[in-house]
Amino acid sequence: MEWEVMLPDRETPDEWSHSKFLEAVQEQLIKDFEWDAERVTSASISLLQLLDDHISWSLDRNATSVFTAFYRLDLGEGLVRSILHDCDREEASKQLAEKSLQRAALKVWTRWSYS
Repeated sequence: MEWEVMLPDRETPDEWSHSKFLEAVQEQLIKDFEWDAERVTSASISLLQLLDDHISWSLDRNATSVFTAFYRLDLGEGLVRSILHDCDREEASKQLAEKSLQRAALKVWTRWSYS
């Protein structure tokens, strides 16, 4: 996924490697969604698609776990509620996946910028 999609309002510092950054974002998502790291790294789909599939599945079968991940990512209850209210399930999963990816990227960006 392109930097502009993950962090549209942030610049890429020259000293950061895109691959290292994406790896750190993936690690953040593994932590927040409590995923199996080996399974994620061996997946043949994009991180965004993995998120979309996981969120869609979880909303139907285990909403508590996905809402816990949203809390860990600090997505904001109002944002999540608004997306779920305003969109059909498929679009909601897609938007929540994008927001989750953006939030994980922002967490990494902030940590890297201020450490």
